[in-house]
Amino acid sequence: MLLGYQGKKYYGMQLQKDLPTIESKLLEAMEKAGWITAAQREKPFDFFFQRAARTDRAVSAARQMCGMQLPRDDEKYKVDGPGILNNLLPNDIRVFGMKRTINFFHPQKQCDYRTYSYTCPTFVFAKPTELTNAAFRISKETLAEVNDILSIYKGTHNFFNYTAKRAYDDMSSNRYIVSFEAKEPFLFRDEFRKEDVEFIQIVVKGQSFVLHQIRKMVGMVITVVRELHLKSAIQRSFEGQRMDIPMAPGLGLLLERTHYDSYDKKHSKDHEPLTDWGEIIEKEVERTKFELITKDMLETELLSQGMLKWLADLVHHDFSSNPEAEEPEKKTFVTMAAACANKALKEQEATSSEAPEASEVAEGAPEVASAPEAAAPELAAAPEEPKAQIEEEKVAAAGSS
Repeated sequence: MLLGYQGKKYYGMQLQKDLPTIESKLLEAMEKAGWITAAQREKPFDFFFQRAARTDRAVSAARQMCGMQLPRDDEKYKVDGPGILNNLLPNDIRVFGMKRTINFFHPQKQCDYRTYSYTCPTFVFAKPTELTNAAFRISKETLAEVNDILSIYKGTHNFFNYTAKRAYDDMSSNRYIVSFEAKEPFLFRDEFRKEDVEFIQIVVKGQSFVLHQIRKMVGMVITVVRELHLKSAIQRSFEGQRMDIPMAPGLGLLLERTHYDSYDKKHSKDHEPLTDWGEIIEKEVERTKFELITKDMLETELLSQGMLKWLADLVHHDFSSNPEAEEPEKKTFVTMAAACANKALKEQEATSSEAPEASEVAEGAPEVASAPEAAAPELAAAPEEPKAQIEEEKVAAAGSS
């Protein structure tokens, strides 16, 4: 079964108890159609139901593949199946086609490669000397730089830093990437602000991916191009030291296609291909992809300004992490503010120790208070609070004199 879906309302592809997922809606429709029983709906493995990729929460797919064992009636499923299910499914889940495969076909294990795309405004690659806004247009030089950095990820690498709860010596973190490139930018109209915004699509093809890997790779590339980290940090991220890599928002991620080249070649004489479904279905997939997924993705980004908000926090991102921790420490506004407060406190202590007279401290106090790093002292870690209180009393006393 070939299907596509807009994932923003769902908690991923795979069935989860008491949560809306793509599979829960699909199995519900199949039960209503009389294809499966209520027991099979609760335990889909009983009729060998599998999917090619487990897309995360809010992630969409243009060409997802599912496999299952149904009563032998090839023509009914192939000719009428998509229409029957689409009448029972929500409008944001569409079935494009069904084909008879070999017995015990497994869409996940027999999938050679998976292609994903990530779409975002080009201003994410603005340099420090350039404005990050809708007027930004990416230069050929910057586009070439982006593709040069993306190429570092090609080949086999250890991506333990690009996922959660995996150690460096966990062999399952090793993944192979065939290609990774940024396509030519395109303009999309922001009807609310009456302006054209430039977007870019980054396409990656690999054997398989670990949780969050693509979003973290994109986040790392954006960080390097914006000169917030060194290019060499990407190579270091494949090595043993734990790093906390920023993860780009999930909105722009899309499963484009699953590839079954080996299967198609091996069974070309007696079964239809699964990588290419023919001109009619492929055209319908592309049309539905734009109307159902891409258009909504672009409009949502322009309305929510999600990338701008993410970039505003990116400048405060700390790549360091406890190497003994099972996964990088989660950073929130409070923890980042506490870190800023501690930094400001240390700078203030250094300034105070150098100043010989209280009058000089009093003159410097307003500057310290207005500095961007001087977040609320009460957000600092507990051991630092007494020091912060002493410094406040010093400043207050100096100000009153």
